[in-house]
Amino acid sequence: MFGATGILVGAFFLNSLYLQDVQGASALRAGLEFLPLVGAIGLAAHLASRLLPRAGSRVLAVAGLVLMGGGALLLAGVPARAGYVTGLLPGLLALGAGAGLVFAAASVTAMSEVDAGRAGLASGLMTTAHEIGAALGVAVFSAVATAQAAAGSGFAAGYRHGFTVAAVVAAGLALVALVAIPVLRPAPGVSVAVH
Repeated sequence: MFGATGILVGAFFLNSLYLQDVQGASALRAGLEFLPLVGAIGLAAHLASRLLPRAGSRVLAVAGLVLMGGGALLLAGVPARAGYVTGLLPGLLALGAGAGLVFAAASVTAMSEVDAGRAGLASGLMTTAHEIGAALGVAVFSAVATAQAAAGSGFAAGYRHGFTVAAVVAAGLALVALVAIPVLRPAPGVSVAVH
C-alpha cells in the first residue's frame, strides 16, 4: 500500500506539472485528463475482488506492481511534446490498473487475519501507510525530476527521469511482493472489501 500509493500520487503530481508547464494545459484540462486513470483504478479494483478467490493476493499484488512499473516506463519514454492520447494515456491507464490490483490485494492481505477487536487499528495502520506513501512519493519523484531539470535538461527530461525511478521502484516492490506477500484466497461468494 505504501509503495503503490507513493508511485501513484507521485505520478499525479509529475503529470500535473507536465501537463500544465510543458504542454500548456489549464488546471481544469489537466484534472479532466486524470479521469481515465481514476476510472482504471476503480475498474481494476472491482476486477480484483472477483479474481482474488482464484488468483490469490500475491499474484494480484505482483501483477499490479508490474503493471505500474510498465506504466511508469511508458511515461518515462514520453517525448517532450507528446500528445495526450498516444503519449500519456497508455501509461496512465497501466498505472491506474496496476494500482487498483495492488490496493485490493494489499487491503485483503492486511485485514485477513485481524480479529474484530483490532480491525480499526489495522485499518488505521494501512491508511497511515497510504498517506505516508503519498507524501513520500511526491517528495521523492518530484525531487528526482527537479534535480534533473535543475541540471539544465528541462522539466521534460526530469519528468522522464522521475518515471524511470518509479519503474525501478515498482520492479523492486514486485520482487518483494513475490516473496513476502502470503497467498490469500477469499472463499468464493464471500464479499471482499477493497480499498
